[in-house]
Amino acid sequence: MMKQIETTNENSIYQCSIEGKQELVKKIEPVIEPEPLKPWITLKKNLINVKYLPAMADISYKQNYVYIDVGARSYGSSIVSWFKKQYPKQNKSFDIYAIEADKRFLDQYKSKKGVTLLPYAVWVKNESLIFEINQTAPRDNDNGNKRGMGRIRPGESGKSGSGDVVQGFDFAEWLKNTVSEKDFVVVKMDVEGSEFDLIPWLVETGAICLIDEVFLECHYNRWQKCCPGVRSPKYEKTYVQCLDLFVSLRRRGVLVHQWW
Repeated sequence: MMKQIETTNENSIYQCSIEGKQELVKKIEPVIEPEPLKPWITLKKNLINVKYLPAMADISYKQNYVYIDVGARSYGSSIVSWFKKQYPKQNKSFDIYAIEADKRFLDQYKSKKGVTLLPYAVWVKNESLIFEINQTAPRDNDNGNKRGMGRIRPGESGKSGSGDVVQGFDFAEWLKNTVSEKDFVVVKMDVEGSEFDLIPWLVETGAICLIDEVFLECHYNRWQKCCPGVRSPKYEKTYVQCLDLFVSLRRRGVLVHQWW
């Protein structure tokens, strides 16, 4: 049963606890403490060490089974290549939500059965956002084509500047209206740096307690391939701050894995 503990802050901060959950957190793979020189390769290799929750505990008592791919990009990336093929589901059928604001990927979801597409950007409140495509950091898991990653920032509706205007929605509020503690909920999150806003908001609102397992890509100022000794200016956060984010979540009883 979920429990909540209020702190002395104005807002309630929640400590998630499912029976035996703290022991499960201790059993999952350790975070990678030394900053990897080639993070994407290191994290992908670390996949063999990942201890999935359904591989450690029975989930058959749950009412519904839900997978939420935040920053889903193409249908064939993490939904097909990882979740459908590799995630241990204990023979359960999962409802799948693909959340993606990049309009380049939306058409391919029209013919996909069993997947609900939300063509928006997850955020800490309902408001218009500027969606910017960074063409200097391409990666596409399906066919090798170069596709820049999208980032969001607050902005006035109709004043897109260098990006498109997209609708952002309160992810915590949506979770509370979509799933319950009786459901088994898996979230993969790749939000290009917005995790430092979203994760604290999920904790503050208690929505983090509705998620059973999180696969989180944390974005930081990585070393640039082109220039030895120079870090990318794309993100302000450091690798240490990413580690702090993972460690703090695990201390709260959240099964969170480093992802790419």
